[in-house]
Amino acid sequence: MVEAVGRNADARTRSADAAAILSALIVVSRRGVADARTARIRLSMTEQSILGYLVEHPGARSTDIAQAFRLNRSTVSRQLAGLVRLGVVRELTDASGRGTPLELTEDGWAAYHEAIGILQGVVDRHLSDWSDDEVARFARDLQRFNRDAEGETRP
Repeated sequence: MVEAVGRNADARTRSADAAAILSALIVVSRRGVADARTARIRLSMTEQSILGYLVEHPGARSTDIAQAFRLNRSTVSRQLAGLVRLGVVRELTDASGRGTPLELTEDGWAAYHEAIGILQGVVDRHLSDWSDDEVARFARDLQRFNRDAEGETRP
């Protein structure tokens, strides 16, 4: 009986800890989007994510982005049209006929680097009083958290 009570308490603690992690990740995301809006070219979280995806997947097509982000292709097409209008993404010519490869323009690279710089500055400020060991541990834990979800399709 005592063992079952201990397991229930452990489960409640783990559940509360997992909820605290989710809450912290939401705050980090919300703060990152707000801080990145100070950039010269103001991009939504989705637009920032698309630029990041294109950096990591050069020549990706709208269908690749839709699949990776679990979005409807028409939603991605609207987002991409906006990014093309902003002059940060362009379509490449491709003879294969299976969709149009995309790439960042010079302005797109500048916007990406500016947003990443702003976000890195926020992270650096928040970690300024952490020890090198604490920063390394946090980095390993976050990498593990993301690596363990590799089977999932996510942005």
